[in-house]
Amino acid sequence: MRPIQWLGPAVLGTGVVVLAVAVGRGEASLYLVFIVPVIAGTGPLAFLGILLVFVGFFLTFLVWPTRTEAGSTEQVDAGRAEGLPPTRRWGGVAFLGPIPLVFGSDSRITRAMLWVGVALFLALLALTILALLA
Repeated sequence: MRPIQWLGPAVLGTGVVVLAVAVGRGEASLYLVFIVPVIAGTGPLAFLGILLVFVGFFLTFLVWPTRTEAGSTEQVDAGRAEGLPPTRRWGGVAFLGPIPLVFGSDSRITRAMLWVGVALFLALLALTILALLA
């Protein structure tokens, strides 16, 4: 993978860290509204964190590769040689409250999305505990 493809997730992660710092400094508050996390900020650090999260989402979707990378190039070339379109793998995580719902086109992608869901759930749990202790 090219390093530029990691720009979106890096900006997204930085935004989450900045929001956590803002909550810790009292510039932002974390609420749970019908088990959905809501962040309300009053300081510039909270604004920067929210802005970085949005920019990170957009960059991830704009720059992330749509084809599978190394390891499947032989399959793609063989598919093109036979006149078949290359297969695409996809997956995602949707949260129903604090519970991640994981889906994917094959078991490898689904497993990766499961780890993403677990990481996001743990981040949500940590931010909730920080907000309750503050």
